[in-house]
Amino acid sequence: MLQPIATLYVKNIDWKVKKPLLKRALYSLFSRHGKVLEVNVLRREGLRGQAWVIMEDVQAATAALQAENGFTFFEKDLVIEYAKEKSDRIARLDGSFVPKAKRRKIKEEQEQKDEQEAEADADAAGIEKVPDDPESKEDPASNDSGENAPQEPVVPPSKYLLAQNLPSECNEMMLGMLFRQYKGYKEVRLPRAGLAFVEFEDEPHATLAMNGLNGFKLTKSDTLTLTYGKS
Repeated sequence: MLQPIATLYVKNIDWKVKKPLLKRALYSLFSRHGKVLEVNVLRREGLRGQAWVIMEDVQAATAALQAENGFTFFEKDLVIEYAKEKSDRIARLDGSFVPKAKRRKIKEEQEQKDEQEAEADADAAGIEKVPDDPESKEDPASNDSGENAPQEPVVPPSKYLLAQNLPSECNEMMLGMLFRQYKGYKEVRLPRAGLAFVEFEDEPHATLAMNGLNGFKLTKSDTLTLTYGKS
């Protein structure tokens, strides 16, 4: 499953259309949804009918994907997906550029790190949900002193996810495109600015989405922070 990025992969293009006209038409089509940094069209054997459109940010790419996927373009219906990798141009702009030879290793290391952090968070949550354990190794004095202290409730895993402190430009359409990639997705609701509830069919599907999108970079300065919501 591909992670949302600012680069879109476009296929099912009529390769008989001349390349200059094709680039101008794609640029005009995608510019309706945000700034287009670059359009790359390939016409060599085996890659005909394919293009990559580099948008300025993920929000613009998501809006373009939702609006134009299936659009009849030179009598053929476009098929639009997120590209497998961030374009070098975007990577250079945000300072994350690395040579292609190193990208796979970095991605694998990051995935392993995310899994370890998720397991650590789950273990910590499990410990907090067992108050006043008689077999606890904590000092009894510290237990006594904390009996009356207010504790933050721990929400158990559920089919609901809660996203808080969302940037003002983040809306239901954008969040819907992010979570729709994951099986079991049902809907997203924004009861107020900066807060969203995402519902899945069951807890395993919600957990899979949370592990995949928690920490996802929404803007240059904002990341997606997910927790479980109350059932």
